[in-house]
Amino acid sequence: MSAKFNIITFTKNAIDLIWLLGVVQAKGFNATINDIESVENWDFNDLQIHSCKSDTNEVLGLLEEGRIILISGEVNSNKFVVILSKIEDIYETNVSLDTKNIVYLDSDILNELTQPIYDEVSNLLLSSEMVNNLLISALGVEVIVDYCDDFQKINLNSYNVVRWVFGMQETTNKHNLKGYKQVTSDIWDKVTKF
Repeated sequence: MSAKFNIITFTKNAIDLIWLLGVVQAKGFNATINDIESVENWDFNDLQIHSCKSDTNEVLGLLEEGRIILISGEVNSNKFVVILSKIEDIYETNVSLDTKNIVYLDSDILNELTQPIYDEVSNLLLSSEMVNNLLISALGVEVIVDYCDDFQKINLNSYNVVRWVFGMQETTNKHNLKGYKQVTSDIWDKVTKF
């Protein structure tokens, strides 16, 4: 089983799925949605299967009702899963891309192959369409991160984060991220030792 490249994003509002799909297609990628499912909780109780042609408002309505949404598909023959959830007033979007056919992406360091992908994702997160909605995003392989109001706790309890991206609302200058270096006012990268 191959590793998963993760983009875990916490926002104030749900990410516009039509806009996101449009961005992927504008970059020249052929994205196909194969399944849309929803569950009642993380124990995967009350699994419901939804039409792939479901209106995004219908999908977001399920999210607002407290259901967890799972969207699976392929982008240029690479499998992906998007998991949408909402806890109180914070939305989590977890994008997982299978690295089976993109082996170089299965890396916990930024290098000449991975850096352009991380930069492209970061530019998308910091775009005018996203930045005011974005609270924080964690990028890496097999990332584990849970949101809370205290970023230091988020950082201490996270695993495998190669890059942190902060939205406009976060005051990143006050953060002292052990093991990370600030590369811009909004981006912190994992320090690698050679």
